[in-house]
Amino acid sequence: MKSEMINILVPVIGAVITFLSGLLMWLLNERSKRIHEEYKRKEEKYSELVKSLEGFYAHSKDVRKIDEFLYHLRLGWLYCSDEVIQKAYSFLSAVHADRRHSDEEKERAAAELMLAIRSDLIRRKPLKKTKLRPEDYKHLRANVNERCYQ
Repeated sequence: MKSEMINILVPVIGAVITFLSGLLMWLLNERSKRIHEEYKRKEEKYSELVKSLEGFYAHSKDVRKIDEFLYHLRLGWLYCSDEVIQKAYSFLSAVHADRRHSDEEKERAAAELMLAIRSDLIRRKPLKKTKLRPEDYKHLRANVNERCYQ
């Protein structure tokens, strides 16, 4: 009786272990795919954000590019880390036409933004939490006449 029970349980336990390990592998694979897809999306979005930084260069002051940067920053609230959003707003504060900042301060703000983007991409972790509050959001737009934003 005991040996019959063992003969029945061994294949059942083996099937359960095989099923559970297969399920675990599938879940880990799906998670890995999701993280990779999110990384690719972030990389594409960050590339667009970085390209639009050209609008702030002294020789350019391209209002269309500035507006594009602001647009990508608004979209960034969907995928950017808190640090990237905060550094982007710090950068905008440094380059605003109404404020006097040295070229070194502007370059530093841009470099800090780039470093925050790089850190976010290197982390490769999905965005799960935020410490941003509604009052942190700023809806800015390019000002054609003053070649800045408001």
